[in-house]
Amino acid sequence: MIRKALCLPEFYPVLITCLAALLTGFSPVQAMSPDSPEPEVQSFSPFSPIELTKTDTRYPLASLNYSSGFLPIPEGLTLENAPDLSPQNQAFGLTPDFGKHSRYWLYTHIVNNTENSDWVLHISNFGFQQPRVLIRGSDGQVVHTFRNSDYPGSTDINTIGRAVDVKQRAGESYLMVVELKARFVAWYPYMALISDRQYEIWKTQMDYAFKIAIGIILGLILLGFICWLLTAEIAFFWASLSSLLMLFYYLEHSSIPAVLWQSTYDKTALFWVLMSSTLFSQLAFAASFLQVNRNSGRWYHAFAAAALITVVISIASTMASFRTNMLLYAFNYAIAWMVILSSGVAKVHAEGRYYTIYILGWLPLILSMLQVIVTTQGPKGSPQEVTVSYKMIHVLYVQILHMLVHAAALILRIRALREEKLKTEYISQAKSRFIAQSSHDLSQPINSMSIFLEHLKPHVHGLDGKKIFNRLKNTHRQMSESFHSIMDLSKLESGGIKPDLKPVSLADLFSRLQHEYRMLATDKGIQLTFHPCSLQVFSDPVLLERMLRNLISNAIKYTDTGRVVVGCRRRGKNVVIQVLDTGCGMDEEDQKHVFDIYHRSVKDPVQVDGSGIGLSIVRHISELLNHPVKMISAPGKGSCFKICAPRLGQVSSNQREPLRLDESQPVVALAFQDNELRDAILERLHKWRCPVLTFSSVETACQSGAPPSVLLCDYPSLRSASLSSKETGVLARETVAACVCDPDTSLPDNWIALSTAVLPSQLRALLNLAARRRQAQQELHTPA
Repeated sequence: MIRKALCLPEFYPVLITCLAALLTGFSPVQAMSPDSPEPEVQSFSPFSPIELTKTDTRYPLASLNYSSGFLPIPEGLTLENAPDLSPQNQAFGLTPDFGKHSRYWLYTHIVNNTENSDWVLHISNFGFQQPRVLIRGSDGQVVHTFRNSDYPGSTDINTIGRAVDVKQRAGESYLMVVELKARFVAWYPYMALISDRQYEIWKTQMDYAFKIAIGIILGLILLGFICWLLTAEIAFFWASLSSLLMLFYYLEHSSIPAVLWQSTYDKTALFWVLMSSTLFSQLAFAASFLQVNRNSGRWYHAFAAAALITVVISIASTMASFRTNMLLYAFNYAIAWMVILSSGVAKVHAEGRYYTIYILGWLPLILSMLQVIVTTQGPKGSPQEVTVSYKMIHVLYVQILHMLVHAAALILRIRALREEKLKTEYISQAKSRFIAQSSHDLSQPINSMSIFLEHLKPHVHGLDGKKIFNRLKNTHRQMSESFHSIMDLSKLESGGIKPDLKPVSLADLFSRLQHEYRMLATDKGIQLTFHPCSLQVFSDPVLLERMLRNLISNAIKYTDTGRVVVGCRRRGKNVVIQVLDTGCGMDEEDQKHVFDIYHRSVKDPVQVDGSGIGLSIVRHISELLNHPVKMISAPGKGSCFKICAPRLGQVSSNQREPLRLDESQPVVALAFQDNELRDAILERLHKWRCPVLTFSSVETACQSGAPPSVLLCDYPSLRSASLSSKETGVLARETVAACVCDPDTSLPDNWIALSTAVLPSQLRALLNLAARRRQAQQELHTPA
């Protein structure tokens, strides 16, 4: 129990002292500063000899009842002179302060009342520098040295210390003097005399417990790394790495360094680096488990500050003394654990769930700290006897408990994240089903609105009425385009569109897009330029064209003056297709969200029509085709979008000019509001190597210059066209005009009706009709 409550100024030195004891693995009493009071010294009473009566018992030597206690030894005296300097009138405590004296002697008498003469003297812990023991009997005296470099010689190294064989003949008495040396601090010096047979049993039991614990820890660490590789969950990595470093830290105090490389257990720079690495990995694990990132506010700054302090102290430890490093690392651990525990408590308070188990995972360290506080602040006094400590084994099982609790927290976290993912997927699938089921119901009213607007047109009179009608018609067009964009995005998100990869000629693609968007750019008063390109890429022609169409349309929308340029560049085995504009541009914040659905910058100086879905469709198609899309933009200067596609090679060496359509083949112009139907027809015509031009409306197709051989549209596009009956008749006489519509639909004169299925035979018939018309016109103009 703590004798009195600590006020705040007194608490920090206590905390630093306790943490210093925990960090170095030494007894908290021995970790106190040189200004600590002298250990309590017992008043003199002659100590009794240790009588060996049983061979299955360990006989502790560090006892005030059976020894003199530890006497500080002045410089110049050797252990061989110890029997002549035996204390007669004083006794000392059992807690030597190696910060004040580097050597201590302990005197005891042994009387062997057993028949066994083979005994083992064991000294626990490895903080002592080659302990020595002098044994004087009737036949003289002998000195044994406990070495780390003598293994497997006269010194036997066990899990918690070292031992040497000593001869104690039956019926005789001996004077035994033990000499201990250490630097600064050391654990409580447990020493015991054990029969050789009992020592082997005791040693085997400790080895089993020690090795089993190490095996369990290594197995959990390996399992953690495997989970990290399988789940890509970074918290598993940091948990495994911190546990591995913690194991190395514990093993640094064990017998393994003495067995493997005869370590002297001096605290070198490698020891302090190990402590810093362990603490840093624990901070990283806590941050990854709690999902601390740049958006976490003060907790992000708290973890960053703790990590920075760890790095700074790690560097400073290479230049500081041992005691200074103890205080620095005690301060470092206090800061780090304050951040780890307080952030965990805040997470528990906010969300609860598995974060409570995460906090319990740190409980073993908290209990260890409380134990040290009770020890250092409890009743003082020199112990009557130093008993054996299995701390080196206990800490490994405490680590196992710590790892198992955190493993349970990680499993619950993965389970919760999986449930959230399944819930999100279910919502997404429900949304996709809703859009799919309601698409037909939504498309019918939109098509009906188009018909009603056409019937309403003759009844609109006056300039104001026509203005309102044109606005209504423009609004309907925007609604129709947004609806089809949403449908396209829904199909991309649900995986309903599968790419059909094949060679794509960029020259053909650029030619179609140039014809489609030339009038739109002219109406805005900007220049649209397509640079010649003779390369081929391996892609889906329909999806790639949709990507470019969205990018070009977006560039024209946001450019009021200047120009839009489309071109391509060869980059190794790839082709980079570029769409540049001199529009309003975007700042860095908007660039982070430019591909998000419905994202429209509030800083745009130009407000344009559209739903903000086009670039989201570009991103989805990019991921589907594995064609990375990048952008560069500057406010007020414009933007540049780049599509990277695999290159196949050049088409032909003579194609250096913009592609001109082959006049020997029928040219087909498509004007559809139904993008899915248009893409299906476009793919079929591409397979037949037929030149195809796509337009946003029938009016755009009519104003494109030379009339195409075939004009094919769907009924909503025809009904929304601002063409008189006379204009539609003239168009049908100059070209083969066809419309995809339901049976019994009324069409303008000379227009051909196609079924909504658009069979290949119907398309082939249209092409044959266009070829016969052109041949007849050529024969008519050819002189006889």
